[in-house]
Amino acid sequence: MPANLPRIYHKKEERLRFAESPEEKISILKEMLAVMPKHKGTDNLRAELNSRIAKLKREAKKRPKIQRLDLYTVAKEGIGQVVLIGPPNAGKSTILSRLTNAKPDVAPYPFTTQRPDVGMIEYKNVQIQLVDTPPLYEGFHPPWLFAISRNSDILIGVADGSINTGGSMKKLLSLLEKGSMFLQSRDYYKDEELMPKQGFIFITRPNSNTLLELKRKYEERLDIIGFSFDMDLGAIKERIFDSLGVIRIYTKSLGKEADFSEPVVLDKGSTVLDAAYEIHKDFAERMKYTRLWREDNNPRRVGVNEILQEGDIVEFHTR
Repeated sequence: MPANLPRIYHKKEERLRFAESPEEKISILKEMLAVMPKHKGTDNLRAELNSRIAKLKREAKKRPKIQRLDLYTVAKEGIGQVVLIGPPNAGKSTILSRLTNAKPDVAPYPFTTQRPDVGMIEYKNVQIQLVDTPPLYEGFHPPWLFAISRNSDILIGVADGSINTGGSMKKLLSLLEKGSMFLQSRDYYKDEELMPKQGFIFITRPNSNTLLELKRKYEERLDIIGFSFDMDLGAIKERIFDSLGVIRIYTKSLGKEADFSEPVVLDKGSTVLDAAYEIHKDFAERMKYTRLWREDNNPRRVGVNEILQEGDIVEFHTR
């Protein structure tokens, strides 16, 4: 019997390729087990993953305690996790306070942020988690900080436009490569040694000439965005949402109106079956057929491989 693994499983499997510490690998393997459907076709794979977890736990126990210490992790909330990363005094904490209701310590001197701070971006009818991280620099790039960055859905580099921005950006991108990440806004990196990490760069306190120069230099790889602390943030929130590469669909029960208050959020390209797994994997296995409303009031019956679009309404019928 084929495994028929959902899209979300393969997404987590890709992350596993670049995980470094045993703790990071164990966390991802547990997430893979959580979304794996339970049937005979997955029995062997489930046993293999459990065996890998047990082996990694033994490996972690053998390491010195100081090396095993995983200082910080950030559980994902909302429809996606966006991580801010950059050198000291770049303005990350101010960005967090402007885009969310979080109240991080903000001061005109470096190293104010000592641990990850979390806030939620309100965008239309969804919430996006925004994480501010301690400053990343040559003398401070611990494994746990790279692990938080790799685990994010979107990574935003932050650089100060009032200083040597070009040099600061070059150092930031180089440090991310030390953490097995290649930051890009579009498909650019083709090697298999680094994780292609989707995101972009905020230039705070932007100088127009510097901003233009950086945009030209990185135009094939990265989007460079000027971030003024007094700007209208609606477009920034929309840009972050669009970068997540997701769609919102809505569900309805038989004989009832669609529920538009809590959309089901899926990756672009997801199918009806992916949507069912997102709601509950047991629910997906009992699915009989689905009715779909798109842009009008004329529903049609669709199969499990129907690709969904932003704003679709689905009504699942189960056995």
